[in-house]
Amino acid sequence: MASVPDTIDDDEEDAPMQMSKGKRPDEEMDITPMIDITFLLLIFFVVASKMDPTQTGRTPTADAGLAVSAKDSAVIFVERGSEDAAILSRSDKSKFIDDEDAQTLEVIEYVQKELDDGKQQVMILGDYDVSVGEIGRVRKMVGDNFPDLDTTYIAVKEE
Repeated sequence: MASVPDTIDDDEEDAPMQMSKGKRPDEEMDITPMIDITFLLLIFFVVASKMDPTQTGRTPTADAGLAVSAKDSAVIFVERGSEDAAILSRSDKSKFIDDEDAQTLEVIEYVQKELDDGKQQVMILGDYDVSVGEIGRVRKMVGDNFPDLDTTYIAVKEE
Protein backbone atom coordinates (compact mmCIF):
# COMPACT_ATOMS: atom_id res chain seq x y z
CA MET A 1 0.00 0.00 0.00
CA ALA A 2 1.15 3.34 -0.91
CA SER A 3 0.92 6.03 1.58
CA VAL A 4 0.51 9.68 0.85
CA PRO A 5 3.21 11.71 2.42
CA ASP A 6 2.16 14.65 4.61
CA THR A 7 3.70 17.48 2.75
CA ILE A 8 2.84 21.13 2.94
CA ASP A 9 2.83 23.12 -0.21
CA ASP A 10 5.32 25.96 -0.01
CA ASP A 11 2.94 28.34 -1.80
CA GLU A 12 0.23 27.97 0.86
CA GLU A 13 2.66 28.67 3.66
CA ASP A 14 3.79 32.02 2.23
CA ALA A 15 0.28 33.28 1.33
CA PRO A 16 -1.14 35.96 3.66
CA MET A 17 -3.94 34.96 5.93
CA GLN A 18 -7.31 36.02 4.60
CA MET A 19 -10.11 37.21 6.84
CA SER A 20 -13.67 36.30 6.13
CA LYS A 21 -15.58 39.01 4.39
CA GLY A 22 -17.93 40.41 6.98
CA LYS A 23 -20.17 43.46 6.88
CA ARG A 24 -18.20 46.58 6.21
CA PRO A 25 -19.24 49.76 8.03
CA ASP A 26 -20.99 52.27 5.82
CA GLU A 27 -19.29 55.54 5.15
CA GLU A 28 -22.42 57.51 6.22
CA MET A 29 -24.53 56.96 9.29
CA ASP A 30 -28.28 56.46 8.76
CA ILE A 31 -29.98 59.20 10.81
CA THR A 32 -33.54 58.38 9.78
CA PRO A 33 -34.47 56.80 13.16
CA MET A 34 -33.09 59.84 15.00
CA ILE A 35 -35.18 62.18 12.84
CA ASP A 36 -38.27 60.05 13.46
CA ILE A 37 -37.79 60.20 17.23
CA THR A 38 -37.17 63.95 17.09
CA PHE A 39 -40.45 64.54 15.26
CA LEU A 40 -42.33 62.25 17.62
CA LEU A 41 -41.00 64.18 20.62
CA LEU A 42 -41.84 67.50 18.96
CA ILE A 43 -45.40 66.38 18.22
CA PHE A 44 -45.79 65.10 21.79
CA PHE A 45 -44.68 68.39 23.36
CA VAL A 46 -46.83 70.49 21.03
CA VAL A 47 -49.92 68.42 21.81
CA ALA A 48 -49.24 68.10 25.55
CA SER A 49 -48.31 71.73 26.25
CA LYS A 50 -50.69 74.54 27.04
CA MET A 51 -50.55 77.02 24.20
CA ASP A 52 -51.63 80.16 26.10
CA PRO A 53 -49.20 80.68 28.97
CA THR A 54 -50.57 84.14 29.84
CA GLN A 55 -53.70 82.58 31.34
CA THR A 56 -51.81 80.72 34.04
CA GLY A 57 -49.31 83.30 35.28
CA ARG A 58 -49.68 85.73 38.15
CA THR A 59 -49.21 89.45 37.85
CA PRO A 60 -45.67 90.35 38.94
CA THR A 61 -45.18 92.72 41.83
CA ALA A 62 -44.16 96.26 41.01
CA ASP A 63 -40.58 97.28 41.77
CA ALA A 64 -40.56 100.87 40.60
CA GLY A 65 -42.03 102.86 37.81
CA LEU A 66 -43.22 106.20 36.62
CA ALA A 67 -45.46 108.30 38.79
CA VAL A 68 -48.73 108.55 36.89
CA SER A 69 -51.52 110.77 38.10
CA ALA A 70 -54.90 109.11 38.48
CA LYS A 71 -56.49 112.53 37.91
CA ASP A 72 -55.24 112.53 34.32
CA SER A 73 -56.12 108.88 33.66
CA ALA A 74 -59.17 106.78 32.99
CA VAL A 75 -58.68 104.24 35.78
CA ILE A 76 -59.93 100.65 35.55
CA PHE A 77 -59.56 98.55 38.71
CA VAL A 78 -59.08 94.80 38.26
CA GLU A 79 -59.76 92.67 41.34
CA ARG A 80 -59.76 88.91 41.76
CA GLY A 81 -63.24 87.45 41.56
CA SER A 82 -64.61 83.93 41.70
CA GLU A 83 -62.34 81.28 40.12
CA ASP A 84 -60.15 82.97 37.49
CA ALA A 85 -62.65 85.66 36.48
CA ALA A 86 -61.79 89.20 37.50
CA ILE A 87 -64.05 91.97 38.76
CA LEU A 88 -63.64 95.23 36.86
CA SER A 89 -64.63 98.57 38.35
CA ARG A 90 -64.38 102.27 37.55
CA SER A 91 -62.45 104.93 39.46
CA ASP A 92 -65.60 105.70 41.50
CA LYS A 93 -65.62 101.97 42.55
CA SER A 94 -68.82 101.16 40.59
CA LYS A 95 -68.49 97.71 39.00
CA PHE A 96 -68.75 96.78 35.35
CA ILE A 97 -71.13 94.04 34.17
CA ASP A 98 -69.83 90.44 34.61
CA ASP A 99 -70.76 89.25 31.09
CA GLU A 100 -67.58 89.58 28.98
CA ASP A 101 -69.24 90.87 25.79
CA ALA A 102 -71.37 93.44 27.62
CA GLN A 103 -68.39 94.26 29.81
CA THR A 104 -66.28 95.09 26.75
CA LEU A 105 -68.91 97.52 25.48
CA GLU A 106 -69.23 99.11 28.93
CA VAL A 107 -65.45 99.51 29.28
CA ILE A 108 -65.28 101.12 25.83
CA GLU A 109 -68.06 103.57 26.77
CA TYR A 110 -66.36 104.40 30.06
CA VAL A 111 -62.93 105.01 28.51
CA GLN A 112 -64.42 107.09 25.68
CA LYS A 113 -66.33 109.24 28.20
CA GLU A 114 -63.18 109.73 30.30
CA LEU A 115 -61.10 110.67 27.25
CA ASP A 116 -63.79 113.12 26.15
CA ASP A 117 -63.64 114.66 29.64
CA GLY A 118 -59.95 115.48 29.15
CA LYS A 119 -58.17 112.39 30.44
CA GLN A 120 -54.96 111.70 28.53
CA GLN A 121 -54.24 108.03 29.20
CA VAL A 122 -55.69 104.83 30.60
CA MET A 123 -54.46 103.19 33.81
CA ILE A 124 -55.26 99.54 34.54
CA LEU A 125 -54.76 98.97 38.26
CA GLY A 126 -54.65 95.29 39.21
CA ASP A 127 -54.49 93.48 42.53
CA TYR A 128 -51.41 91.32 43.13
CA ASP A 129 -53.42 88.08 42.91
CA VAL A 130 -55.13 88.77 39.57
CA SER A 131 -53.95 86.53 36.73
CA VAL A 132 -51.91 88.02 33.94
CA GLY A 133 -54.53 86.82 31.45
CA GLU A 134 -57.20 89.06 32.99
CA ILE A 135 -54.92 92.10 32.88
CA GLY A 136 -54.09 91.25 29.27
CA ARG A 137 -57.78 90.91 28.42
CA VAL A 138 -58.52 94.41 29.74
CA ARG A 139 -55.46 95.82 27.98
CA LYS A 140 -56.63 94.21 24.74
CA MET A 141 -60.11 95.75 25.16
CA VAL A 142 -58.60 99.20 25.42
CA GLY A 143 -55.88 98.72 22.79
CA ASP A 144 -58.18 97.23 20.13
CA ASN A 145 -60.81 99.96 20.43
CA PHE A 146 -58.60 103.02 20.93
CA PRO A 147 -55.73 102.79 18.41
CA ASP A 148 -55.01 106.53 18.67
CA LEU A 149 -54.49 106.33 22.44
CA ASP A 150 -50.88 107.22 23.15
CA THR A 151 -50.37 105.55 26.51
CA THR A 152 -51.90 102.79 28.60
CA TYR A 153 -50.34 102.16 32.00
CA ILE A 154 -50.56 98.92 33.94
CA ALA A 155 -50.11 99.24 37.69
CA VAL A 156 -49.97 96.48 40.28
CA LYS A 157 -50.98 96.89 43.92
CA GLU A 158 -48.39 95.69 46.39
CA GLU A 159 -49.16 92.58 48.50
